[in-house]
Amino acid sequence: MQEKIRIYTAAALFSGRETFFNINLANLLEERGYLTDLPQKDGFEFGNLEKFLNEKLSPEEISSAIKNIIYFLDVGFFIPRSDIIVSNLDEPIDEGVAVEITYGRTMGKYVVGFRTDVRSPYGNISDSFGGMHFFPAFQCNKFILHSMRCKNIQEADEQFKSLADKIDDCIQGARIIPRRKLDNYVSENPYVLNIISGANILFKGIDEIHSEEGIIEICNRYINNKDELKELISAQVLLY
Repeated sequence: MQEKIRIYTAAALFSGRETFFNINLANLLEERGYLTDLPQKDGFEFGNLEKFLNEKLSPEEISSAIKNIIYFLDVGFFIPRSDIIVSNLDEPIDEGVAVEITYGRTMGKYVVGFRTDVRSPYGNISDSFGGMHFFPAFQCNKFILHSMRCKNIQEADEQFKSLADKIDDCIQGARIIPRRKLDNYVSENPYVLNIISGANILFKGIDEIHSEEGIIEICNRYINNKDELKELISAQVLLY
C-alpha cells in the first residue's frame, strides 16, 4: 500500500477564528487522503508543559523551556517528517509561519501558500500575490488566491471544500513521493542539524508525545539536557 503524503499546516492559532479555520481545512485535507500535522491539535498546550515543569524550574526558566520545546517540535520534528507545507498567508502574516515555510523550503519541502484575505497592505488586490508582502510568497512552490466570501454556513462549507480541492490539485500536480529522509545537503546544514539534534533529544522514541507519560518524559529530557539544548538554540541566535 502506498504511503500517505504528510502535510504540515503552518498557520496562526491564537484566536477562535484562526483555530476554527485551521481544523476545518485540516479535516478536509484528511478526507482527501492526506496525513496532517496541525500544531493546535498535534502540538502541545502551553499549560500542559508548564504543569510538569513548574516543580523543577524557576518561572523564568519555564518560559524559556516552553518556547524551546515548541520550537524544536515544530521546526525540528514536524517539518522534517512532512512532505508538504500548507501555509495560511492571510493578514497579519504570522511570524512563526514565515519562519516555518522558509525552513521548510530550505529542507526541500514542497510549500503551498494560500491567501483568502482581501486586505492588500503591500500592493493591490489585483497583484499576483493579492497585495501581501512578496518575501513570504517567494518561499512558496505554489501560491493560491482564494475568495472566501460567503453569506451563510452552506456557502462557507463550499468555499472550504473549494480551497481544499485547489490545494489537492497543487499537490497532485507536483507528483510528490512520500519520503521521510532529508537530503544530505539539508541534514549537513549546521542550522538544520542543530534543530533536528535538539528534537531527537526531546522526542525520539516517544510514541505518544501527547500522553501524560510522554509529556513527563519530554520535560525530564529537557531538564536533564537543558544546557546542551540551550547551546543548540544559542548556535542560531546570540543575545547581545
